[in-house]
Amino acid sequence: MNASREATPSVTVVMPVFNGARTLDRSVASVLDQSFTDLELLIVDDASSDASAALAEGICARDPRVRLVRREVCGGPAAARNTALALARGRFVAFCDADDLWLPAKLERQLALAAATGAALVYCGYHRVDADFSGSAEDFVPEGRVVHVPERASHAALLRRNLIGNLTAVVDRDVTGDISMPDLPGAEDWALWLRIVREHGPAAGIDEPLALYRAAQTGSHSSDRWRAIRAVWAVLRRQEGLGPLSAAVHLGTGILAALRKGRI
Repeated sequence: MNASREATPSVTVVMPVFNGARTLDRSVASVLDQSFTDLELLIVDDASSDASAALAEGICARDPRVRLVRREVCGGPAAARNTALALARGRFVAFCDADDLWLPAKLERQLALAAATGAALVYCGYHRVDADFSGSAEDFVPEGRVVHVPERASHAALLRRNLIGNLTAVVDRDVTGDISMPDLPGAEDWALWLRIVREHGPAAGIDEPLALYRAAQTGSHSSDRWRAIRAVWAVLRRQEGLGPLSAAVHLGTGILAALRKGRI
């Protein structure tokens, strides 16, 4: 481990927020209430126009594990996450957006998996909930809407479809070194996972839902399907170097998988 990370939290949790005042408190609580407590939470306010920054300031005052970074100009999810990644101190980096929720044992289970497998990237299954879900991780009652995952994700498997929900990923930077997400809205996380498994071997998964994913709200970055399709095409062609036919096949496979997931 780098000397600069000694005597620092084991895990840095990256949480971008853009006009997320309605859900921010509960997302933060789900991180701070983890059974594994040796963490820091970096909230990056991406030039919100609502009360997100003020809420985050109040959270920082109550818990020293939380830091707030305010961006002057909205740059989108990749830029906000990369702002946090540049400041992260933990060996492990995990991602939780301001409308995601983690169940209490998530980090503990995933760090145990990372230790057992040596994988640079670990992930898990998750529950899907509606966009207007107003509950908390603490009182969540499963509804059977579970996204299952395989216990191993190779580069070839990830090319066919993104098996790793952003809210479930944990990266070991002692293996990968510093990381950042390409600015490809709708595919920035997938592009990073592909780089990691190509360079460091398959990711390891737990087929157990340890987080809650809120369906995309109207007008959110993740709700722009056409932009996401263009981003996936860019990853396949430019980053991964696939020819037009192969890229088209992989794009179609990914779209079908996303449609099936959306029905859960």
